[in-house]
Amino acid sequence: MSKSEIKPLKESGEHSYHRRAISHNYYAPFIYHIILKKARSCEDFGSIEGNARIAPGSPGCARIKESELGKIIAKALIHFPYQFHIIKLHQFCVMPDHVHILLQIRYRSDKHLDFYIDRLRENIAAGFSILSERTVNDEEIFIPGYCDKPLYDNRNLDGWYKYIRENPHRLAMRKQYPMFFRRVRNLKFGDYECQAYGNLFLLRNPDKIAVKISRSFSADERARKRDSWLSAVAQGTILVSPFISPAEKEIRSEAESLNAKIILITHEPFPERYKPAAHNFALCEEGRLLIISMAMPIATPLTREICMQMNALAGEIAAL
Repeated sequence: MSKSEIKPLKESGEHSYHRRAISHNYYAPFIYHIILKKARSCEDFGSIEGNARIAPGSPGCARIKESELGKIIAKALIHFPYQFHIIKLHQFCVMPDHVHILLQIRYRSDKHLDFYIDRLRENIAAGFSILSERTVNDEEIFIPGYCDKPLYDNRNLDGWYKYIRENPHRLAMRKQYPMFFRRVRNLKFGDYECQAYGNLFLLRNPDKIAVKISRSFSADERARKRDSWLSAVAQGTILVSPFISPAEKEIRSEAESLNAKIILITHEPFPERYKPAAHNFALCEEGRLLIISMAMPIATPLTREICMQMNALAGEIAAL
């Protein structure tokens, strides 16, 4: 497969780090969240150190200690805008098995985004070749292709800066405190007092979208919405919804088959020592699910008004 022939997902439904926005104009000025994934046989780009309990940015907090290859990657990224003035590097983070890059194409280019990412990979391979005293191909370091997320909306970039910067903290928390992902916690969203179970870090990801299918939707509109949501999932977007109707439940099922991350809204309260049903528990264990409960009284029937409240909360959370 050539680097321009990118499949959005593996047939297994696992993230392939080849996610692309099929209809996007990759020659236009734009800001992208890029992920480069390490080749399986390649050494790690670094290792986690520090304490996840210490706030990010404070002395002793979790950080990545870059390997020699990790240092080469960081150096190549820092120098990349000097090689191509069309590029502005907003932020990056070298993780043990992948690299996050917040990159901007400053003005219209006669080159596809692929061209610049390929040059970056080649620069890294050239640097590693010098260190290794042998010729290293870029596909010895990274898997073919890359994942990109064009940042279409007008959200402040600060959310993306923080999300990328705090990657080491989230990794350290998963490794050092796995029970963190199985605890019930109290949260407040606007006027809503809620309980939460699962991966709270999903709330910090700025790439979220609310899922709601209205009865007024035509068959064509439903199909367009479905394709749009699943396409977003393929690019790493988190779905937020109570998933009430059969059509919404079907969307959730399809999204999960694509390895989606989900924030599920429910009105039912969490009892003491709460543990979700097996399927949801497994997703929480994997860090792919956060359950948010509006904690209404036990046995409260699911009315239209409550459904509207849950959908409103989903929209509020998606906008965080």
